[in-house]
Amino acid sequence: MKGPARFPLGGALLGVLALLALNPEARGWLLAVGRALFGPDDTQRRALVQQWGVWGPLALIVGMLLQAILPLLPAAADVVLASLLYGFWLGFAIVYGGTLLGAALGYAVGRRFGGWAVRRLAGEALSRRLEHLAAERGVQAVLLVRLMPALKAEVMNLVAGASGMPFWPFMAASALGALPATALVVWLAASPQRLVWGTAGLSLAVGLAAAGRWWWRRRRTAG
Repeated sequence: MKGPARFPLGGALLGVLALLALNPEARGWLLAVGRALFGPDDTQRRALVQQWGVWGPLALIVGMLLQAILPLLPAAADVVLASLLYGFWLGFAIVYGGTLLGAALGYAVGRRFGGWAVRRLAGEALSRRLEHLAAERGVQAVLLVRLMPALKAEVMNLVAGASGMPFWPFMAASALGALPATALVVWLAASPQRLVWGTAGLSLAVGLAAAGRWWWRRRRTAG
């Protein structure tokens, strides 16, 4: 039997962006914010931080919570904004806190609604792969995915809840894996080009290490 269809979130997001682009005031505001964020003048970024006050970090955390249950949303956007606006230390605190809150929320959604909801929110193929990884490695799968920023840790949160993985070991693995990965990604996010290459390089290094460990264990078992 064919599984539930995936939510058409990509089309909805494109629709929202199209509506914003058609509105002159919204388009002008977005362009002004973009120039302030990515321009060479730090004073414009500091002005945005002062203008938004406490609502800026809260908005970033809310965005990360939405991304935790709607994994199609771009996770890197919050990280880049936090790094550009708040610098490394405060940006790290915002992203790390939002990551752990998002992990708990995603776990709760997966636990409450089960595997069918995970596949509907994240897609059949990715959900199946991470379900297999969780069944094979348990909590270690959470740590592995957290250490590879190119993978969708948000989907693993949902899978962990749906598979009945114990909550506190899941959160401990999430906190441990997210700590170095968040620090590195927030630092890399200060430069978009550095973010792309650094994220890919870290994921490749962790993937090669995991593959090497698997090969070594298989060789010892065969011997």
